[in-house]
Order: sequence, then C-alpha cells, then structure tokens
Amino acid sequence: MSGIREGSFRFQLSAEEIKFLEILSDGGKKTYVHVVKGFGMPLTPMAPTFTNRIAKRLLDLKLVKWADFLHSGYIITPQGLEYLGYLRKR
Repeated sequence: MSGIREGSFRFQLSAEEIKFLEILSDGGKKTYVHVVKGFGMPLTPMAPTFTNRIAKRLLDLKLVKWADFLHSGYIITPQGLEYLGYLRKR
C-alpha cells in the first residue's frame, strides 16, 4: 500500500457502500447471502439485486473484486482495506 495522505481519496462512499466494505473486511470470499445477512436483512429473491447494486460502484473504483471467474462472490482489495483504514483515522 502506498500510504494514506489527507485528501488522497477523491470520492465519497454512501453508508451502504461503507457497510459493504466492512462486511468484506474480515477476509475471504463473501457471497450475496453473507452481505445481506451482514445488513441484517431477510434473504429474499431481491438479495442478489441489492448486493450487485451496491457492489457495482465499488467494482468500478477497484475497492472490491469478483472472487472467482463465475462471479459468485466478492473479496475486498488492498485499496478497499486502505480506504477503510482512512475512514477510521478520520
């Protein structure tokens, strides 16, 4: 990691996006089931849509990535962990 400088992140994340990163931060692959349960929501047919909606921007920002080629889960990237550390220091 390159180290964090004040203002080094030029984007703001929503509360849902930050929660998504926190759910992934303990490591390992997380599926939509893990994410929805992390939000304290019931598992419904809309769960994958909810998860993918939040993850879309995080994937674009390279804070998370697909866990495997089947796109069956997410893992946090080093940049995502660095962003969480930046938020905790503020």
